[in-house]
Amino acid sequence: MKSNYLLILVFVILALSSCKKNDDEVAVSDRATALLGQWKYESIMTDTAVDINGDGTVNIDLFNTQEIRQCIKDNLTFFTERGENEKGDYSINANGLACEEDGQFTNIEEDRYELINDNTIRFDVRNDMRIIKMTKTKLVVENDDNLGGENVIVTITYSKS
Repeated sequence: MKSNYLLILVFVILALSSCKKNDDEVAVSDRATALLGQWKYESIMTDTAVDINGDGTVNIDLFNTQEIRQCIKDNLTFFTERGENEKGDYSINANGLACEEDGQFTNIEEDRYELINDNTIRFDVRNDMRIIKMTKTKLVVENDDNLGGENVIVTITYSKS
């Protein structure tokens, strides 16, 4: 009986030690550093169906439909540091599929940001983004917006590129 108990105890210890932590997860305290870099859109969803392009069809999936032009879906988002005690730089750049009014690889939006309480990205001009999930390669944020005359919550999923 004692040997069965010992065998079970050894099995449990081995099982627990073989469980590995998800190395992709970012600790909340490390989000400011993990946020830095180049991000591309993976998904753009709203909590309420909207008709942004005026075609009479409403959608909550703005990325996999025609609600947003392909040249916008191709944009890259950058979070960069400036210096100690300074807000970071935020920019959106046109990538290879530039819209007519923008050239390829041009900066189409700029702002300054700071990370508040490790979960809110506060901008000088844009609406705040709330971090829903963050790994080393994925960032999910939501923000309040008005699209097609509707007040909506937009959830954006980025992947690190």
